[in-house]
Amino acid sequence: QRAKCRSTNRDYNEESVGQVLYDSLKVLGLGLGASETKVKTKYQALSCLYHPDKHDSTKTDMTNQAASDFFKLINNAQAYLRQVM
Repeated sequence: QRAKCRSTNRDYNEESVGQVLYDSLKVLGLGLGASETKVKTKYQALSCLYHPDKHDSTKTDMTNQAASDFFKLINNAQAYLRQVM
């Protein structure tokens, strides 16, 4: 079965949608059985740690630019998960 992505209007099959779901959970450090509450809690913790305005490079092994890029990845993962959960 195929689905359309709202933002790009491209077709996706169930396998690719499943892979995006898996990857989004992996970015947040969660498994496939994660609840909405768990996703929200993990997102909040990671976003506080890697937010560009709050990032302290002594607490993580990332530079400020890498933390900013990871923060964008966290936001994208959380936004996708919020839509599908």
